[in-house]
Amino acid sequence: MQDGGPGDVRTIDEVRALAALAHPDRARLMDALAVDGPSTTGALASSLGVATGSVSHHLRVLTDAGLVERAPQDPADRRERRWKLVSRGMRWSAGQFRDRPAAESAATAAEAVMLGRQVEHARAFLGSAEPPWDDAAVSAHTWLRLSADELTELGRQLEELLLGWRRREIPDDGADRRPVLAFARAFPSRP
Repeated sequence: MQDGGPGDVRTIDEVRALAALAHPDRARLMDALAVDGPSTTGALASSLGVATGSVSHHLRVLTDAGLVERAPQDPADRRERRWKLVSRGMRWSAGQFRDRPAAESAATAAEAVMLGRQVEHARAFLGSAEPPWDDAAVSAHTWLRLSADELTELGRQLEELLLGWRRREIPDDGADRRPVLAFARAFPSRP
């Protein structure tokens, strides 16, 4: 993996990492670590409703792929290891692997898992939206006519906007702040 610049976004360029991301339970583990921060195997198993042995296996795969690492130990409790993400943000495209068919296939599979998770989260929200979050949620659907270079620039701008919100100092003002999944997709298509 290569550093993707400021904001801890990394460009994934290894088949092993892509293959690791192409599993739904590993995607859920990555999401949990992104939202809740460093955690123990037991806490992850409990929050995700997955067996501890399965979580241990998936953490090992994610660690071997360079996506997860051991977090610094709490001196007060050295009994259980804590795990953290190596990088909170990742990017890749199947096109960057066009000359490596196995890697291109792994990138497509990882992207399909990510898209499935995004759709799953959106559907779950629609089925349980509550005030004031139902009015605050964002839904944008816009057809554009762009060149490939313009689409690349749109993607860069959207990523910078989202990263700006993630990097901001969160005020300690008592407001009800919840984890929010913000995702954007823009691609050539026809109605």
